[in-house]
Amino acid sequence: MQKHTILFLAANPSDTDPLALDREARAILRELEQSGHRDRFQLETRWAAEPLDLLRELRKLRPTVVHYSGHGGAQGLFFQHAMGGAQLVPTAALAETFGAAGASVQVVVLNACYSEAHADALLAHVDCVVGTDGPIRDEAVRSFAVGFYGGLGERESVAAAYRQGCAAISLAAPPEPGDRDVMAPVAARRTGERPRLKVRVGVDAEQLVLAADPR
Repeated sequence: MQKHTILFLAANPSDTDPLALDREARAILRELEQSGHRDRFQLETRWAAEPLDLLRELRKLRPTVVHYSGHGGAQGLFFQHAMGGAQLVPTAALAETFGAAGASVQVVVLNACYSEAHADALLAHVDCVVGTDGPIRDEAVRSFAVGFYGGLGERESVAAAYRQGCAAISLAAPPEPGDRDVMAPVAARRTGERPRLKVRVGVDAEQLVLAADPR
């Protein structure tokens, strides 16, 4: 039976705003453990991830899914420098690394602000990539992860799991302060926090089921 490794790379350098990365990893693990096909997935967490850790773990683990959780910006993603501060890894370096050592990777989740452009760049090497085009709160990031990995663990396609992740954001989001109509659909108030699924040309995310039985 094929088992898929999910590599969770967490980076919250000392000079960046604190993030609840441990809660996100715990939420993913719990959701996978409760799923019907939990035996198909293995979650590997790497904390205080430095830039070279990405290359090392791609070579060592040969993951199917890579999940980055941390801070993002227009120029790249922020990993941790050896001295504890932030080190920017540019978009081009991310794409080069996946091209050089990411042949096993089918899905990348960039749970970071302003990560959509980096998701686009990774499509040259990865079938499906999730990114966000603006800021996103810790709570929304965590909710998306619960919906997405819960879907994968129940033998849903990547596309269906993505939709479930977005639905989880809507379900968990509280009303905005000052909302006149607190009964209005939450999705209408949180559209800016929706991650976006990018799919490589020629790939059908509706048919990509990681937990499917091998043919």
